[in-house]
Amino acid sequence: MQGGLVAVPASAVEGSVTAEVFVSCDDGGTLTVSMRNGTSVMQGVVFDVDKGDDGTLDFGDGAEVVPRGRVDLPVTQRGDGVYRVTVSTESGQPILNTVVEIECTAPAERYILTAYDGTIWRVSDTEIHALSYEEWAAAGFPQPEPAPTDYVRYPWSSTISAVTFFGQTRDRWVWRHITYSEWSRAGFPSPRSAGWIEGSVFYQWGTSDQIFVEDVGGVRHALSYGEWRDSGFEPFERRANQGFVRLTWDSSIAFMADLPTGQGGPIGYSRWRDEGFPQPATAPRFAGDQVWRNYGSPDIWYAGPTTNRRVTAQEWAVMGRPTPELRGVPAHPGDTKNCNSFPSQAAAQAAFAYYFEAYGDVFRLDANSNGVACEDFRY
Repeated sequence: MQGGLVAVPASAVEGSVTAEVFVSCDDGGTLTVSMRNGTSVMQGVVFDVDKGDDGTLDFGDGAEVVPRGRVDLPVTQRGDGVYRVTVSTESGQPILNTVVEIECTAPAERYILTAYDGTIWRVSDTEIHALSYEEWAAAGFPQPEPAPTDYVRYPWSSTISAVTFFGQTRDRWVWRHITYSEWSRAGFPSPRSAGWIEGSVFYQWGTSDQIFVEDVGGVRHALSYGEWRDSGFEPFERRANQGFVRLTWDSSIAFMADLPTGQGGPIGYSRWRDEGFPQPATAPRFAGDQVWRNYGSPDIWYAGPTTNRRVTAQEWAVMGRPTPELRGVPAHPGDTKNCNSFPSQAAAQAAFAYYFEAYGDVFRLDANSNGVACEDFRY
């Protein structure tokens, strides 16, 4: 195969990062953006590739160039054609703007080896097939080419995925979440940061506008707008009946499995961290919660999805001073006692006070209604 090869050195930006572009027919057509950092600090860059030079961004990504170091960003199996490559700093200062061309002639059928697992693939315009040993033997043990594989991860996750480009469109990309042993087998390639990885789940809770992504390794992350943009504004699942809540007067957070009915329970810091620190919705009360006090006690208690405890007068005021449910009310004793029934005035006073909240002076011990029971009775 023959391929065009263009190397265009860029002018330095603030004397720091320079860039070159190389194209080759290796691996069926490879475009590589190579950047060097001449300073002693980490430099962030963004590269964009426009296939056809028609003004439409077809693919691209960001990278960090280490101090006094170099990073090569290969974009493989993109097909023949003209490409405009632009490189800039994260702040938008231009580093490189050039047009390159890939001209390769690929065979009708190829055999390709993925380094991370040793699989041999038979690839054509109509087929991408992982061969068994018997199939490879039947084909005459053809010598496979190294696969055009990129190793990628999200900047916030250690999960590494391998993506092998058997064509230009996503349906001809083969993804694999690789294990440590597979990464080792591939030679510990340095993964580049990616904005979207197949198998990721994008979703939004019903309690906030945050968009989250869970990668194939189970790591969850709240996306910034820039990260969502880098994913290609990937559609997300709206989990409208679920989410995270917190009382305005208490710091405990709960996960709600069903918001309308108030079904949920408190979570600890580790669960909140593992969920990507979701922003909880706040309210003074939640559906299905309870406010009560025990008979004979002035203490007010609250039970809800986030907490179950005694509340202060100030917290009760923030709730809106709801009337507490009265619990533990004694059964009506009937008019069964008088002052003679008690060994002392203190005992009569205790019985009077115990039943008064629910039934008033049920034993008629306070003749003058001054709140003192049996005050004239001689004990």
